[in-house]
Amino acid sequence: MISIVIPYRQDMLRMVEEFEGDDYEVLVAGSPHKNMRHLNARFFSEDDMASSLVRCMRECRGSHIAVITNPVAEALKCVERMRKKCDHGADIVIGKRGKKSRAAKMFVSLMFPKARALDDPLSDIFLLKSDVIKNAPLHPIGAKLLLEILLRGNYEHVAEIPVKIQEENNFNESYSAYSLHLLKVAWEGGEILRFAKFGLVGILSVLLNEMLLWLLLENGMYLALASILSIESSILFAFLLNDMWTFRDRGERGLRALLKRAAKFNAASLAGLLLNFFILLFLHHIFGMEPLRANICGIAAAFIWNFLAHNLWTWRE
Repeated sequence: MISIVIPYRQDMLRMVEEFEGDDYEVLVAGSPHKNMRHLNARFFSEDDMASSLVRCMRECRGSHIAVITNPVAEALKCVERMRKKCDHGADIVIGKRGKKSRAAKMFVSLMFPKARALDDPLSDIFLLKSDVIKNAPLHPIGAKLLLEILLRGNYEHVAEIPVKIQEENNFNESYSAYSLHLLKVAWEGGEILRFAKFGLVGILSVLLNEMLLWLLLENGMYLALASILSIESSILFAFLLNDMWTFRDRGERGLRALLKRAAKFNAASLAGLLLNFFILLFLHHIFGMEPLRANICGIAAAFIWNFLAHNLWTWRE
């Protein structure tokens, strides 16, 4: 049996009728009106939508749970297609929407490595085996359940199928509260701490660069050669420390994989240096900004670029 979890909304009656029969049960997040108690559905209402949806999932009796918090075209066929994917080995099947926020996808990819390989980790339509959430502590905000399940659930394989959304839901969600919630989960998952480690390594590499440059110049080396040697030494130092500490949980082992990551690190870091250089010149010559302030802006932009490039490319899982 497949348990269908939906929120209380305008198309609820259609959804209940569409999933009649012994193969399905419908659970609705919300309280029924008195004239709806005859419906073949169970209603569960908690303090908010998120808690109500989670309660519905905990009360499901089916071997599979389909969560549909956005109206989808041909919901029954959609659920059956997702069920077939499960029959072929998937633990979670995601309904991939046509329109998605690229900015949200980038943020999720940066903060949540498990969601990186997915095209739509914030979808409102998905199906999973009930064992995925059996012992998972779920504490989402609003109607966005999938990311919480991807982070805390017990699964191995995830698949995606395209779905057609009829209209976006109109739940009154606080996106600022949701963003703070994602940051909290990211902290628990270690990604914000990783960002701090990366920043500390960057500071140490800058200090090493300055120290080596001073030593080489003091020993009579030409400025250009001394600069190249100090920069490359600081880049290699940063790579090794990041590989052993910041990103030690990622990447294949072995010399070949290490050298491949080192080459990627060098390429991305040199691109960051060029970005810093061009921002400094642009702000100084175009906007008349004082060079030291312009350089700080360039350093900040290069730092963000480096973290994105190394997190999503050099040590991509």
